[in-house]
Amino acid sequence: MEAQNDETQRKPGRPRSLDRDVQIREAAWQLIADLGCGALTFEAIAQAAGCSRSTLYRRFPSKAELILHLLDETARAFAPGFAINAPPREKLLAHANTLVKIYRDYRGVAFIHMFAASRSDKAIADAIGAHAAFVLPHYCEPLRALVPSASEDVIHFAVRTLIGSVIYHVAARGDPASEQELDRLVGAAIYMAQSEPV
Repeated sequence: MEAQNDETQRKPGRPRSLDRDVQIREAAWQLIADLGCGALTFEAIAQAAGCSRSTLYRRFPSKAELILHLLDETARAFAPGFAINAPPREKLLAHANTLVKIYRDYRGVAFIHMFAASRSDKAIADAIGAHAAFVLPHYCEPLRALVPSASEDVIHFAVRTLIGSVIYHVAARGDPASEQELDRLVGAAIYMAQSEPV
């Protein structure tokens, strides 16, 4: 997951502060964790991040855009580092470990709030869907390499089950899986992909 360079698409003016972006993201994550998505107003974020509302409006035209930014940029910030020719299972395990790092604290609580809100808020649901479209290929590629005979539906089901299992342990239970347990979850996803009914 490489950070996108969108400076070429920005309008002329003062350069965007990357430090400010991080402050805004962390303030938003914490607000959602503490109070839920309903409390995520631009005024509350501006106060928590120590910036003006105009700073936020310049970056995000809507709450949904802000949530998508939170999810995508946090994933980029925690992207695992491995050689491009690393074994596929190693890649899959590295991505599972990344989920643990991202969601083992207040972000995990916030993520559960986002999922709950997405049931009744289409904008948040769309943001989560767009984030899934960004993240899933990074999991599907190594699993597809391990089980090339599996259909796309089965690959996606196995990957979503792996991600859901890790997030359940980390975010819902607050009990991050150990390296050995993560390896077993990855093994289960591989087995699931291999066990497609004929």
